[in-house]
Amino acid sequence: MFVCKDNTYSQIAEAWMLTLTKDSISVMSSGLSISEPSPNFIRVMDEVGIDIRDNETKLLSDCNSKHFDTVISLCNFSMRLPEEWMLRRFFDEWILPQPEGALVESYRYIRDNIRDKVEVLLMRYPT
Repeated sequence: MFVCKDNTYSQIAEAWMLTLTKDSISVMSSGLSISEPSPNFIRVMDEVGIDIRDNETKLLSDCNSKHFDTVISLCNFSMRLPEEWMLRRFFDEWILPQPEGALVESYRYIRDNIRDKVEVLLMRYPT
């Protein structure tokens, strides 16, 4: 389970995980709240051939923590997940910057940073 504040970064992480593993693992994303991905995130994901337009947005509160052994929080330290999510077999927090206004390059940086972190996660826990 990838979790973030508004289900945007987590959707990008989910998309990278599914792409890099060719859908060979079960992965899901959710948010503490829900919003649509910004057009700039849609654009930079399109640049790498990943369409996130129709990704389903989900609230973390609608999910059962017992169904997941790995939880990655893409929230910042001021946004704490409920304890039952942080106590899964593997829990990690990825601190990512916020985009710098409308600068597309900052969205690319975040996209690539999430990809890099997913690749490291896969090296630690191969499918």
